Amino acid sequence: MLYESDVIDAVCSKLEAHGYRILQRLTTTQHGDDILAVKQTPVPCKLYIEAKGETSSRQDSQRYGQPFDSAQIRVHVAEAFYKAAEVLSRDYGNVEIQAGIALPDNEGHRAVAKSIEPIVKQLGIAIFWVKENRDIEVVSGWNL
Repeated sequence: MLYESDVIDAVCSKLEAHGYRILQRLTTTQHGDDILAVKQTPVPCKLYIEAKGETSSRQDSQRYGQPFDSAQIRVHVAEAFYKAAEVLSRDYGNVEIQAGIALPDNEGHRAVAKSIEPIVKQLGIAIFWVKENRDIEVVSGWNL
């Protein structure tokens, strides 16, 4: 089971390996942009990523250690999509902005994400699929 912190750590490692500097990496109890990374290219590029896990990381939760059900997955994917769309709606001036969502690579998350795939592509939102072994498949229209 991947906790949200596992997903965040794996994505941050992938980004660092591709030349990004991590400016912000939140824990599961913090609110805000889960991952903020920057890459110095001809035009500075900031990447905001909303991450979700596949089980609760709170030991006092009834869901702790159990996979989220389909309704919970749908809510998590919806929240991540909303956050990415909200990031793309902010005014950043002359800084290039990219948004992404990071999800556990499992059947439930794939099924829900597939239903919004056309609009995700249209908006240019990347999906970081984090596998159990922490390998990552990035689906996006832009290069890391």
